[in-house]
Amino acid sequence: MKKIKEGKFGVNEAICMVVIIMTTKVFYTSPALLADMVGNAAWYMTIISALTAAVGFAFIYLLLKRFENKDITEIYKIVFGKFLGSAIALILAVFLLLISFATIREFIDVLKVYVMPRSSSNYLIIIFIAVCAAFCYYGLETIARFSRAVAYFLLAGLGIVLILSVQNYNINYIFPFWGHGIGATIKHGLLRSSSYGEVIILAVIASSLQGSKNIKKAGFASIIITAVLISVSLLSFALCFPHTVGAELTSPMYEMAMEIGFGRFLQRLDPVFLFVWIISSFVAVSALMYCSLSIYAKIFNIKDLKPCILPFSIIVFCFVLMPKDLMTVIAGYIQNIRTFGFIIFFVFPFLALIFAAIRKKKGESANA
Repeated sequence: MKKIKEGKFGVNEAICMVVIIMTTKVFYTSPALLADMVGNAAWYMTIISALTAAVGFAFIYLLLKRFENKDITEIYKIVFGKFLGSAIALILAVFLLLISFATIREFIDVLKVYVMPRSSSNYLIIIFIAVCAAFCYYGLETIARFSRAVAYFLLAGLGIVLILSVQNYNINYIFPFWGHGIGATIKHGLLRSSSYGEVIILAVIASSLQGSKNIKKAGFASIIITAVLISVSLLSFALCFPHTVGAELTSPMYEMAMEIGFGRFLQRLDPVFLFVWIISSFVAVSALMYCSLSIYAKIFNIKDLKPCILPFSIIVFCFVLMPKDLMTVIAGYIQNIRTFGFIIFFVFPFLALIFAAIRKKKGESANA
């Protein structure tokens, strides 16, 4: 079967893209949700999640290494059979699409709370999806290279917000150190390994990274970098607000940016945060939409993705409108994605690796 031309790019581009995708969630409601779940222990709870995700990604890497030059969709078909393998791959595609429209809705609702309260939600959603559709039209390589181009600016913007928030830090806010208990912290840390689950897109786009060794480097580096960025961000958030207050905030990171003030001439640095937030959100949703579309096309042997972009965009638009409010998005979508996503991201590849070993399935290069 002729493969879809998705372009080629290096490890650095892949790392930047995946890090942006996984880090973006800290800009929304997740920090407040974590403050409610584990108190002020969220900053090291996420390290437990990252370690768990690293173990899960190790199985993904071993699976890709066993089937060199194959992506996750092709591997599922080989291991589980065409019908069951396609069904499992389709579940992954739907899940990535679910993350996409949950992210869009979360972005739009938070944007309306802080920046554009009088703007029409439909208007903002259409603009957002149109930008993401344009990225998808130009392809995966464009998304990856754009991620590399803006990554350093986004890192600088995030660093400015965290460093200038020092004036509001209070070391007493991180006590009690164990939050709501070490047991709860470990439990939620293990369950929320799906916060780093988007690393699986490296398996979706495996053909673009030219070998499992590059995927290994990109995957583990992405998890490590993201864990550091999220942990530092959550620690800064914990130092700025007591967890009882932080749990009530819609976007704690935005609140941190708004609280910055050095005299009369350096105040309200939230536009810096907006730059980081908006650009990273566009990159994250575009990449997730593209990967979902790519899996769908590979399942049904579609050679050209471009005709599918408009229907996919309409589907995303319709689903984004379904939740009635932000609390529905948080409780009904985000919470379930974070809690059960590890099954899609890590358990299925692990089962595929076990089945491949039992059935003695290997890729062509492995047989050679």
